[in-house]
Amino acid sequence: MSKQVISFVADRNYHDHAKYVLVNCRREGGWHGDFCMISPSGSDTADFERRGIHVLNVQDTAWDFMVKFHAFTKYFHRWDQALCIDLDIMVQRNLHDLFDELTPRLPAILCAQEDSPILNGLKYWDEQSGEGPDAHPEVYDEIERQFPHVTKRMFNMAFLFYQPSSMHEETMGRLRALHAEFEKANPSKADQMLVNLLLYHRMEEAGKNACTFMGNDYPGNRVPSEGRGWTGDEHPAILHFTRWMAPWIVKQTCDDPEPNTEPGGYRNHRLGCLCHELYAKHLAAFDEEFPIL
Repeated sequence: MSKQVISFVADRNYHDHAKYVLVNCRREGGWHGDFCMISPSGSDTADFERRGIHVLNVQDTAWDFMVKFHAFTKYFHRWDQALCIDLDIMVQRNLHDLFDELTPRLPAILCAQEDSPILNGLKYWDEQSGEGPDAHPEVYDEIERQFPHVTKRMFNMAFLFYQPSSMHEETMGRLRALHAEFEKANPSKADQMLVNLLLYHRMEEAGKNACTFMGNDYPGNRVPSEGRGWTGDEHPAILHFTRWMAPWIVKQTCDDPEPNTEPGGYRNHRLGCLCHELYAKHLAAFDEEFPIL
């Protein structure tokens, strides 16, 4: 058993996406540490387990975006360092190097950071999935009273590097209690805003060499930028595509595209491939890369 783990959340509908990421971590990321899949009970995970992948089953009744909080439970204390990722990502350099680069900064919780504040995220998803912030201004007043940092830039949960043993055993319970208190402002049960509310004092930006949004790594964007915090020579280990531009989605392209003008998420310029083609290639290679033990 390794002392390092890469974990992710996947139910039956996301098993193919999980297979792609597992092969991507192995082939482009050179990863030989452990993997752990957080999955609902009864989700046919035996095939993954036969291939040496750890599986943490959770009750179906608790299956929502907040299941990612299981990454903070005592189950993960068997590993010294952990990287929890979403599946709409692409690995493009060695992950053992990434762990070596980030481990000295523990026990800080290292994430990618967005440009907008936490408050904007809450209000956006409230508007998309619920009644909207105008329906319960008192909830937002209380959030701002308890968590003044809600106006600061939000950390994104697609990339989360942390030391499992540093997470208090009550962390998951406290996060779910926050959701119960402010449920009107979080109708979609999003994990991201809750983690930002509770753990912000421990969180730091991982850095552009660790993870960034895929558009930031387009060749035309690899330039020094004080505003974006880029020197221009970064080589991110992981790109986050977000689900509407995920690697498995086949994008439409121009007949004769100019350099760097392909639609968002179409090409990985570091690996020199179309994203959906790499996805299909890795999905087909799962049995080869992860044979039954």
